[in-house]
Amino acid sequence: MAFEEAPYSFPEPSPWWLRGLAIFMSVMCVGMIFQVLSGVMTPIWMDAIPDDYNEIEAYPVDGTQEEIDNWTANEIFWSQTIEYIDGLENMLFYSVIYGIVLLFLSLISIPVLWSGNRNLGLKITSLWFIIYVISQVHLVSMLYLDVGLYPDYDFGSEAGGERIPDFIESISLLVSVVQILFCNTILFAFLALVYSKTKTKTNFDIPSGFHNPPPSQD
Repeated sequence: MAFEEAPYSFPEPSPWWLRGLAIFMSVMCVGMIFQVLSGVMTPIWMDAIPDDYNEIEAYPVDGTQEEIDNWTANEIFWSQTIEYIDGLENMLFYSVIYGIVLLFLSLISIPVLWSGNRNLGLKITSLWFIIYVISQVHLVSMLYLDVGLYPDYDFGSEAGGERIPDFIESISLLVSVVQILFCNTILFAFLALVYSKTKTKTNFDIPSGFHNPPPSQD
């Protein structure tokens, strides 16, 4: 008489892994809405700022030399600020484009994940993650390499000229890169965990390591 091991059945994955990811995407969706609104409203606010410093403070035609020098210094400061603001508009344009695409993907993924459609839900979420990482790298690169962290102010020789601002900008760039790597590593780990926990395991026979089949009675 032969004995056979009963096949071992794995429990079904918990639906709350996908639902938890759907909740996370809902939170990110809110962030994308703020990104789009910020990218749209900021240029409108920028356009309301006068380009000509004369509109803020009239040139002191009959002023003293000290007043004229102060006005000239302020006018240079203002021109540098306006030039920097104009440079931000291109970066904000890309920020809005990325925000709209990510918002669209996150809105699609939420009901799909909540319904338990693992394959489609994780594909959409993975695509969202890839575009999200690309957007962060692209926007940070534009900010530091094209626009700059702040205008190219010259604080004078007594204040270190442009060396101190350049040093601060380099440190800020390093911090931004580390932040991108750290945050996206956590997101990737969370996504990989959901992939693993929602994967349907196959049934198979587990051989017993403690009992041998009894000897034949024949």
